[in-house]
Amino acid sequence: MFLKRPVPSTKESLVDKANIIELIQFERFCRDNAQWEEMKKCFTADSKVTVSWFQGTGVEFVDASSKMKSYAPHKLNNTLVWINDNKAVSLTMATIQCRSEISGQPVELQSDVKLLYRTEKIDGTWYVVSIDGIYEKDALVPVYPNNDIVVPMEEISKFRTSYANLSYTFSIQGYEIDQSLPGIDAPETVTKLYNEAEIWLNK
Repeated sequence: MFLKRPVPSTKESLVDKANIIELIQFERFCRDNAQWEEMKKCFTADSKVTVSWFQGTGVEFVDASSKMKSYAPHKLNNTLVWINDNKAVSLTMATIQCRSEISGQPVELQSDVKLLYRTEKIDGTWYVVSIDGIYEKDALVPVYPNNDIVVPMEEISKFRTSYANLSYTFSIQGYEIDQSLPGIDAPETVTKLYNEAEIWLNK
């Protein structure tokens, strides 16, 4: 079912897909606009979030996000949704845009990711059960073209190529970055996550 071509939608499935996409967009909007209490309402009590800089529950993720010093908004592109009764798995294509400083110069991190959401409808309302990041590629560029930024390659090379710049930028801010996450430079990790999502969806 997951990653298969969608079957023709019914009126009910179209409504569910619209509600799921709106939930995902609202969760990210809250994350980017400091709407922390509303963001918490998007998650189930036992939810789980696994991204580069954080692993824990949804509520813990909200609290940790509220304490981040860097502004890191998300630009969302397409979202695909696969539904099985009251469960759904979604893939949202996104770019993380993080503004920070290196050696006193403003830099812009752009990290392309897929966000895999598991959601569940409880008492008629959809909630986020889990979020997993799948990392593709990233870039770190000066905000102003005439600014020189020197990042030692021996530092960047410590990290996975699919999210090396993100890992470097966040690590110098004091975050411990998990280097075992799904990414296109390690396709077996993506396959494993997809298989787990398929099993959960059909369970």
